[in-house]
Amino acid sequence: MKLGRIEKYFMNTPKHAEHVVKRFQKLLKFIELKENQDFLEIGCGSGMVSKYIAEKYRLNVTGVDVDPEQIEFAKKNNSNACFLEADATHLAFKDNSFDIVLSFGVMHHIYNWLDAMEEIKRVLRPKGYFIYMDLVYHELTAKIGRAVSRNYGITTMKDLNSFIEKSNFSIIHESLSKSLLWNEYEAVYQK
Repeated sequence: MKLGRIEKYFMNTPKHAEHVVKRFQKLLKFIELKENQDFLEIGCGSGMVSKYIAEKYRLNVTGVDVDPEQIEFAKKNNSNACFLEADATHLAFKDNSFDIVLSFGVMHHIYNWLDAMEEIKRVLRPKGYFIYMDLVYHELTAKIGRAVSRNYGITTMKDLNSFIEKSNFSIIHESLSKSLLWNEYEAVYQK
């Protein structure tokens, strides 16, 4: 699902990129990072995070987003990463293409988020890392949300844990910040 104008405005601010980079750097301590690894950012938006990662860590970065405007913006402002318009539920990459995949605040925008997760698993190399951060909903909130909206990926910890277990991902790190309607969950998984 493409972002609305107001949300896109906020997601494209340098302040938001700085926030994502700080969270990403915190999660890097759980990863065996090496120069020239292949890195994929799902829902790269304006490409600011991908650009930072490519320059700072010298990784081969590919950013994908479903919004062609975002991809055009990313391409104009970045020469160190590759940007492609792509639906996360149908990635045009070969199996086992990436050492690291990042999904930061994207899955709740994808109604069929499990299809996107399957694609991430498919393109991630064995022993590769999947860095995940997103909203996870309480069971009641999820039930109501699913009845009302067909546009958002409404994930519960039960749903996510079921996918991780079936996929045989190892949990390297996880953290859950709780709130009244939803929680914010971050994790580093290894295939």
